[in-house]
Amino acid sequence: MKKIIEGNIILPSQVEYGQIVILDDIINEINTKKETFSQPDFTVENTKFISPGFIDIQINGGFGKEFKTDEDALDIVSNNLYKFGTTSFCPTITTTDYRRYSTHSKKLLENYSYKGQTKLIGFHYEGPMLNPEKVGAQNATILKQPNEINFDDYVNEYTKIVTLAPELKGALEFITKLKQNKIKIGIGHSDISYESLIELFDENNMIIVHLFNAMPPLSSREPSIVGASLYNDNYYTSIIVDGIHLHPITLNIIWKTKRNKHKLICITDGSAVAGLKEGTYKIGERTITKSIDRATLPNGTLVGSILTLNVAVRNLIQFSNCSLNEAINTVSLNPATFLGLENEIGQIKIGNKADLLILNSNYEIEKTFINGILVFDDAK
Repeated sequence: MKKIIEGNIILPSQVEYGQIVILDDIINEINTKKETFSQPDFTVENTKFISPGFIDIQINGGFGKEFKTDEDALDIVSNNLYKFGTTSFCPTITTTDYRRYSTHSKKLLENYSYKGQTKLIGFHYEGPMLNPEKVGAQNATILKQPNEINFDDYVNEYTKIVTLAPELKGALEFITKLKQNKIKIGIGHSDISYESLIELFDENNMIIVHLFNAMPPLSSREPSIVGASLYNDNYYTSIIVDGIHLHPITLNIIWKTKRNKHKLICITDGSAVAGLKEGTYKIGERTITKSIDRATLPNGTLVGSILTLNVAVRNLIQFSNCSLNEAINTVSLNPATFLGLENEIGQIKIGNKADLLILNSNYEIEKTFINGILVFDDAK
């Protein structure tokens, strides 16, 4: 089936008025020459934008479900994320028994009806190979050193990203196996020094996870992980732009310092209580309180965020004064490129999947198309 959408198109380098021709599930043509326009099936108002769908590579749950805990989480989350612009995601399983990651991810898939609209790219494992000094809200009692983990029991064919602390025992050997299996590596919840990190960092296969959080600060005598990210422009780095995990001024400094903007990726690190009303909830064995701007454990520790990617875009523009297309890249093209999927998803490009959004001037989602099909219409 063919359909034509006309309006302000957010491309990687600029915004242009034009028409997108969708043939079945693929972007078949992008036409910016008005004299050759065809009759559109849908015209977007001039104050609004056509955006590529968003990609969240680190999200722990949402709408009352946690991927680590709830075997039925995929249907609930995937049937809600697209309302906030996320059309592809990496469900993230945080620290649990290492022997459970592979079996639990398969169990999540067994209980997934595949009727959810948001596309599942693959799983992100965050833990249990984390530094106990930088564990954050995760369970320190079940952390493991990489040399204590049987690799084949831990990963499976659905594993896309593994986040670990590379200073732990056996980490370098474990990282080598991850790369051999084409699994991306997150550097997070770590106390590694600047010198040690730059010696092992692989710009194509590694990402520094939620910069400034669960890592040592940048200091006068130790640049740390933060310094490594900001000094080395080609280091992929993820950020949580909720105004809580990163102060707006800190975010502004990151944006000014990191010259290669294509290496910055906004994540939500979304908590299971994201999308719920304010209140206190029992999630697995933990009690999590959702307030107006954050999710916390009873002791006040942040536990993920309540952020959605459309709000991350809004915040990034407000905090850094970046351009619209630069902000959109951090939630679309940049994560797609990190995962090697930029010729499938993540940008409005001929041959890519027709995962498209209609954004209003407040960056709210009015319509979501996935594979060319309208799956969400805020007017209905």
